[in-house]
Amino acid sequence: MIMLHKNLQEQGFSNYQIQSLVKKKALYFVDKGIYSTTKEIDYLEVISKKHPNGVFTLETACYIYGLINKNTEPYVIATKQKDRKIKDEKIKQIFMKDNLYEIGINQVKFRNINIRVYDLERVLIDVVRNKKNMDFDTYSEIIQAYKRISKLLNKRKLELYLPNFKDKKIITRIQNEVFN
Repeated sequence: MIMLHKNLQEQGFSNYQIQSLVKKKALYFVDKGIYSTTKEIDYLEVISKKHPNGVFTLETACYIYGLINKNTEPYVIATKQKDRKIKDEKIKQIFMKDNLYEIGINQVKFRNINIRVYDLERVLIDVVRNKKNMDFDTYSEIIQAYKRISKLLNKRKLELYLPNFKDKKIITRIQNEVFN
């Protein structure tokens, strides 16, 4: 389990006690201000704790939903446009306008970790919007997975989300690549 330094202090642990727990290997240092109760960590959990306002999207969200088989680095998270820049080479940050950032945020349990990720419909829109910036094979794998689950997608949600995105080509691409 990942714990933040400030949460440990709120539980009554002093800096000295935290360092003692690390020396005794009852707690493991992960990164500045982040500790783990186990030696093995899942970096998705670290990102979720360190950046609670971040929302997983694109390839990372597709991995979480099982649309692609391998997790790609860097992990892709969306933040509000005015959030501070994340300085972590394992994270690719996408700044979103506030009105777009809020659309489709979902809380899922993945490997016993609560993660904020966009829902399937929003991820589909993001993937299609970012087609030119993605690896062709990865994009193809994602679209094929969406074709397989197309009957499970909430078309009403898609209809509600799409007007918020200015690019009219998105609707055509989704129709041609997923639903045909």
